Amino acid sequence: MEISILNQGFNADNKNSVGEKLIFFLGQKDFHSFTGISAFASPSGIEGLHKYILKAKDNFRNISFIVGIDDQGTSKEALDSLLSIGVNSYVFYQKSPTIFHPKIYLFEGDKTSQLIVGSSNLTARGLFTNIETSLLIGIDNTVKNERKIIEDLKAYYKGIFNYKDPNLKKLTPKLINRLVKINLVPTETERKSNWDAVKQSASKEFEKLIFKIFPKREIAKIPSNFRVTRKASKKSTEPKNKTVGKSSLKGNLVWTRKNLPASSVQDAGTGTAPTGGLRLVQDKYKVEGKVIDQTTYFRNVVFGNFKWEKVKANPYVELASVPFEITIMGKFQGKHTLDIRHKPSGEAGQHNYTTSISWGNIGEIISKSTLTGKRLDLYSPMRKNGAFQFVIS
Repeated sequence: MEISILNQGFNADNKNSVGEKLIFFLGQKDFHSFTGISAFASPSGIEGLHKYILKAKDNFRNISFIVGIDDQGTSKEALDSLLSIGVNSYVFYQKSPTIFHPKIYLFEGDKTSQLIVGSSNLTARGLFTNIETSLLIGIDNTVKNERKIIEDLKAYYKGIFNYKDPNLKKLTPKLINRLVKINLVPTETERKSNWDAVKQSASKEFEKLIFKIFPKREIAKIPSNFRVTRKASKKSTEPKNKTVGKSSLKGNLVWTRKNLPASSVQDAGTGTAPTGGLRLVQDKYKVEGKVIDQTTYFRNVVFGNFKWEKVKANPYVELASVPFEITIMGKFQGKHTLDIRHKPSGEAGQHNYTTSISWGNIGEIISKSTLTGKRLDLYSPMRKNGAFQFVIS
């Protein structure tokens, strides 16, 4: 058995951080299973691990995450990001003064296992820059006393490791929306607003006094290979009749709406009732020289890899939550997880649509941007740079 301490955040060196160990172990072929249990999760933490998890899926038989949602510490966007990876994902919650607070990362192999137990949440700061201490335990599975550590861990958290605990719920778009609706899970905007309100409550004079008592320290930085780059898109210089293209900041162009109607961009000033979303119509868009079939193209091709869940039986409607980066008139608006709805009964007729994107929290900004008649470009993700979100420009 090998036991070592993982320290991070106390100085600028984060080479011995939990995040670095997770990246390293996810890249190994010695393990067949990974279980990550964390009190809280953030979009930055999950997105940073995304590309490493995708590679690990080639070697691991099972990858599971269990996250807590107490004290609104985990946002809707974090859960959406976790769901989009396509691994076993669960949330744990109990209505109680006590909260779900473990941080456990377990890699299991036939011969050896690695167990990290400590204070690092599944967030970018928790994995790299917060002042945290964890134990890394290397276990020889052929030695009974060493193997017993994992056996005892699984015995205590039996309902979590076998996924049968009544307070453990499998992550689905429907569950996420329900948790948001009952205010158990905030959006990322709400979570940040709450935190900003706390920080702004302290006066500048108070901050000066604090720094006289507690001086500033040099802090560790999140590694560049973990960060998800979010750059503002420049105004498109592609010709208007271009149907297949690629940008250095985006993946492939997968659809263009040449003349946005007022109803799709929340433009109530035109006298047209806003629909609350963007209808994904054909608009004579071509792929490999052929006009798309809008009734199947968006559901099965563009967003086919996401998990769809039935939300209505009659008429049948299904929903998927998809992460996007949005730029409006050259101004970057950040990352937003938007709901996409597919209604097969809308297939009759060339100009009808079956799939639409709900604008959600970005709707107010879109409404104020006067986008009627403007052009919209939709780009697929460019995974090789670590980004997995679609881009709307």
